[in-house]
Amino acid sequence: METTKNPLTGFISPELVYLNCSYTTQDAFFADSYQKLYKQGFVEATYHENILIRESHYPTGLMTSCLNIAIPHTDPLYIKKPFVAITQLAKPLTFLLMGSTDEKVDVDWIFSLGVTRDENQIVLLQTLMAVFSDEKKISQLVQLDSREGICEFFHSL
Repeated sequence: METTKNPLTGFISPELVYLNCSYTTQDAFFADSYQKLYKQGFVEATYHENILIRESHYPTGLMTSCLNIAIPHTDPLYIKKPFVAITQLAKPLTFLLMGSTDEKVDVDWIFSLGVTRDENQIVLLQTLMAVFSDEKKISQLVQLDSREGICEFFHSL
């Protein structure tokens, strides 16, 4: 039986998993996320400004049957090294619903995507959406309480 390579494997690592984080606003989240990603060499200096612009034009909040999430991302131009940064929130943070200009959703997890090639974004989104539509997988994910455990979860898909 042929095995398919997991597209998330090269994008998720323990240093990009942040647990039990608290933010009062989306702007506070994006500022903190930018600082972490920039210090680790994942994004350009222009990333912060452009992720804010992208999010205001194309909101990324999603209500799935099992978990409310946000999947912010920006153009490959602002990314130095590909990544998926995972932020588990201590309390929900409000995002605008994808495809809406006024509907809000309180998200529990944020999956920030950084791709250097546009085609990777589609594959990553499809892989993540398959997870978020599976109640059994979500129930496993929300029980995890370590960076390594979360990485192993996504690497084992």
